[in-house]
Amino acid sequence: MEMQVFITNLGKYNEGEIIGSWFRPPIDMEEVKERIGLNGEYEEYAIFDYDLPFEIGEYTPISEVNRLCAMVAEIEGTPLYDSLSEVQSYWFNSIEELLENQDDIMYYPDCEDMADVARYFVEETGALGEVPANLQNYIDYEAFGRDLEISGNYLVTSHGVFEYLG
Repeated sequence: MEMQVFITNLGKYNEGEIIGSWFRPPIDMEEVKERIGLNGEYEEYAIFDYDLPFEIGEYTPISEVNRLCAMVAEIEGTPLYDSLSEVQSYWFNSIEELLENQDDIMYYPDCEDMADVARYFVEETGALGEVPANLQNYIDYEAFGRDLEISGNYLVTSHGVFEYLG
């Protein structure tokens, strides 16, 4: 996902006209003023749309958008980046808090649900000791996954399963 923000001239919008444009972070405020016609008469802007891996509001300052985008760019290309909004809203109050605790967030590769995580524990980590291969098909991975989810701190997202260890 390429990060971008649609910024609109709020004064013109209130008069019934949409004058806005897409901008990629870091956003230069002088460029915003020039492209959407901010001046002495029209000073306010609003963010009407965005493609970001986290939530922002209509009136989030551009400097804050730039700061958050710079922080998030450091984890771009990781599974956490793809599920940032889901992980942040589930365990943390802000992107900053999530990034401070990112080392305590474990990602289970190739796991789409808790049954996959249970299978991972049995087959890859030996959490149940050594289980002979001919007996592994008799394990109820869905039930084991459900128990793991109840006893742990897991989040199943559209991009995989995460566990918060903090």
